[in-house]
Formats: sequence, structure tokens, C-alpha cells
Amino acid sequence: MKSFRIYLFILGVLVAGQAAAQHKKTFQWIGGPTYVLQLGNFKILTDPMFSPKGDSAFMIKKHPSTGAANAYIRRLIAPAVFDTSKIDVLLVSHPHADHFDREARTALNKQLSVVAPAANTATIQEWGFAHVTGLKWGDTTVFKKGDETLRIIAVEAMHAKDDPLKTELGKGNGYIIEYTVNHKVYRVYWTGDTVWFDDMQQYTRYGKINLFIPDMGAVGSDGSIGRRGLNSPDCLKIIKTLHPDVIAPVHHSTFSMYIEPIATLQQTLDATSYGKKLKIVPAGKVVVL
Repeated sequence: MKSFRIYLFILGVLVAGQAAAQHKKTFQWIGGPTYVLQLGNFKILTDPMFSPKGDSAFMIKKHPSTGAANAYIRRLIAPAVFDTSKIDVLLVSHPHADHFDREARTALNKQLSVVAPAANTATIQEWGFAHVTGLKWGDTTVFKKGDETLRIIAVEAMHAKDDPLKTELGKGNGYIIEYTVNHKVYRVYWTGDTVWFDDMQQYTRYGKINLFIPDMGAVGSDGSIGRRGLNSPDCLKIIKTLHPDVIAPVHHSTFSMYIEPIATLQQTLDATSYGKKLKIVPAGKVVVL
């Protein structure tokens, strides 16, 4: 009888271990705005930038710092190697040249489930992707696997604060990503390319943010056209509003047009109670959440 109880105990430990492994959550930054988020059995890839290290990673219609037309942007670090198989969702904040490049359009499986801003659905379909779900701000899409649920909510991303740049850059999405298993919810907020705007204070209605992924870089802050993304003061405003458990920035250090070093965010947060929540993840490293 005693040996049978020991057997049941060992079996219970093994089953629990298998369940924990099955529902494991990890984050891997690939470079730029691209990362892989594994939430249980769901694998999410974001804004795919696969261009190699070099002087002409992509072309932008107007350089955000100099204003030069049709300017090539240098890639400073190569994209990290990662497993491109078994991707459940390709999550796109917006399809600008620095968020969805030619290399990715060629390399990725065209049968992937793509979630993107509704305004960009036709563009991504023209690139050959067959299954594109377009979301407007406030829209939701849901994926299910057994007892696991992945809920993706599109939220506003304001690429620039003032016109004409705000209108020129168009609308993009941020996303609230909710992973639920065994009635437990793990919640992620990815900003996409945005600046701070007061309506972000309403995002508290979505509930506790476990992982906050801000697009950093302060692009354009050194030019006359206008800033088109978060800087450290903006990011701190969001953090003070949402009080996330973990902060894992992306969209930094990779391309020559990223102006603000990620060390600036570290210094900014070190002066607050949030410094220890910041995880600056090296490209390619897989971090268990």
C-alpha cells in the first residue's frame, strides 16, 4: 500500500511537471520590432524583419532624422537565429518598411495566420498571405487549443503626436494579448510604434499587465520632422499607468535610425521603483517568463 502511494505521488509529480512544461511561457527577441512569444502551446511571431546586417537593410521614403528622400537604413546587428516552424500567429503592428521586410515576405509560410491592422489587410494579402485577420482598434480575435485560449485585442497606437506626420504615418495597432489556461490569465501589452497619449490611461480596464513590451528608439527625435515612437519619458508614463510585472523592450539597438540607446531607459527606470522590472534581453536569448 505504501509503495502504491509513493507510485501515485511520483506519477502526480511527473504529470504536474509535464503540464508546467506544456504551459511554459518564453520571450525571444530577434532584433528590431521582431520577437517570438511562446505562451503555452501558442507561438507568436511579431513584425518580421529578417534583413541581414549591412548598410541597406531597407529603404524609407523620408529619413526620420535628415529628411532625405528614399534613404537606406543600416542594420547594426544581424537578426538572431530562431525556429520559424510551428508559428501559430504572425502578429503585425503595421507593415512599414522597418516592420515587415522583403526577406520576411519571401521566407515566411504564406499559410500562416496573420493578425494585422484592418487598413493593411489588402496589402498583406497582396504579398501572398492567404489568412489575414484585420483588426480595428477595439476588435478581438481568439485562438483555442484544448484548454488553452489566446485572445488578441487591438488597441490604439499613435505613431506620432502631431500632424502632418501623424496622418502621413497612418494608423497602426498595439495589442493586448491574453493567454488563459486553467482559469489563469497571463496578459501582455505590446505598444507597437506609438508615442504616449492620454487615452492610454484607459488600458487599465484590460486588467493586470504581466509583461509590457514597448517599442523604443525615439526615432526622429533628432530631426525636424517629428518623433515617431517612444522615448524613455513616454515609456515611464505608460509604466506608471499600468504597473507591469516585467518590462522587455524591443525596437532598439538594431537599426541606424534608432536614436535613443536602450541604456537610457535603464537609467530612467533605475531612478524609480521599476528598475528591477526591466529585462534588456540580448538578441537570440530565450527568457522564461
